[in-house]
Amino acid sequence: MQQKRITFISFDEFKKLYKAEKDKRYKLILLLAFGSGLRISEIVGYKREDGTFIPSLTKDMVDLQSHQIRLVGGKGNKWRTTITPPALTESMLQLLPLKNKKGEPLARTTVQDHIKTLCKKVLGKNMSIHVLRHGFGNYMVNDRQLPLPMVQQFMGHSRID
Repeated sequence: MQQKRITFISFDEFKKLYKAEKDKRYKLILLLAFGSGLRISEIVGYKREDGTFIPSLTKDMVDLQSHQIRLVGGKGNKWRTTITPPALTESMLQLLPLKNKKGEPLARTTVQDHIKTLCKKVLGKNMSIHVLRHGFGNYMVNDRQLPLPMVQQFMGHSRID
């Protein structure tokens, strides 16, 4: 069985995207995906086909003092704790939960399209927001030298593979 190759974004590529993004909401999304390993559904929420719901991230799920984000969601609807990105500030948290310009919840497809367009424009690459999450894992293991089981836990993966 051939293993699927995981695509990820480097820290330098992330910095280029972050610098190019002007909208505070999308800067926050970039920061949470790359800096905390959050899934898009954990940031903006998601209603599954079976009717269950992953709630959107709110400021009460983030503890800047202890540098932790505690959330439920992702695969398996389990609680997990991950780290906050160093650049995350209290003023950024005031944007949560994320809304569109009409004051409605920010849609997943809107975020996906925006990030894909940004990656194409800035990096010249076809990338999804999930690539930022993979970048978090790669950065934590290879650059920050954190143990793989710790990063696995941050990302909410039940298995290392």
